[in-house]
Amino acid sequence: MQHIDTLLREYGLYHKKSDIILALKSSIKIEKTKVNAFIPIGSSKLGGLPDLPDEMEFPKYDKGYLTFVGQFNLKEIKPYDKDNLLPSNGILYLFYDVAEQPWGFEEDEGCFKVLYFDGDLTALKRKEYPEITNDYYPLNAYQVNFKNVSTISENPANLTFENEDDEERFWNFRQELMQQEDEEGNTSPAHYMLGEPFNVQNDVFEELYDDEKEPVLLFQIDSDEEDLGVMWGDCGLLYFCIKEEELANKQFDRVRFTLQCF
Repeated sequence: MQHIDTLLREYGLYHKKSDIILALKSSIKIEKTKVNAFIPIGSSKLGGLPDLPDEMEFPKYDKGYLTFVGQFNLKEIKPYDKDNLLPSNGILYLFYDVAEQPWGFEEDEGCFKVLYFDGDLTALKRKEYPEITNDYYPLNAYQVNFKNVSTISENPANLTFENEDDEERFWNFRQELMQQEDEEGNTSPAHYMLGEPFNVQNDVFEELYDDEKEPVLLFQIDSDEEDLGVMWGDCGLLYFCIKEEELANKQFDRVRFTLQCF
C-alpha cells in the first residue's frame, strides 16, 4: 500500500485515493529468474522445454508445432491467489504460434493451447520438441517466482474526473503501476495472472466477450525481447482469458485469446 500511496502523491491523485483503492484488482506478477542449474521438473518456468506426462503431446497448428511459452505449477501460485480463483493443484501449460503470431481471430483457431495436468508430478518428463526448425524452437528458459501486485482498469466504473488533467494523471499513474520503469527508463515486462489486463488497443475483456459477466485474465504475457527473445508485433502483449465458471470447472479448453500491439 505504501507504493500505491507514493504513486498517488507523485501523480497528484491523492484526493482520489479511496475510489482508486476500491478499483484496484489483485494480480500475480510472474518474475523471471535466470538459473544456470537444472530447473526442477514440474516447477514453474517461462521458455525452455515442457515437463509433460506421456499422454500429452506438443500441440500442432498450421505449419508446425506450437511453441512452448511456459508452465505454471498452481501449488506454487496458490498462496498469491487472494481471490481464490485458481485450482489448488496441477500444472497449466501455455503454447502459442510464436513464429506467425496470429491475432486470435476466428480463422486463427488452434493458434494457441492451454493444457492442464492434475496428476502425479512424478509422471512428468522433460519433453523435447518433435522437430526444431528455423521458425519453431525453444525460447530461452527462466525459472519464475511470483508476487502480489495491484492492477486497475483504464475506466473504473466508480471513478470520475473533474477535468482532463486529472484524467491524464490517472493514465500516467496506471502506466507506472502496471508497467514499472527502473531508474534507466527500462520497463519490466508485464507478465502476470489475474486482475485487469494492460490494454494497448481495445478493452481486452470486451473484445473477447460480449456478456455482462467480467471474465478472468488467466495470463498476460508481455513482449520480452531481451530475455525470452520474443516481440509480439510492435511491443505487444498476449492475453488469455476465461470465464470464472469455466475456470472453477477447470475447462481450460475454453480459454480465449487475443494479441494486441502498438
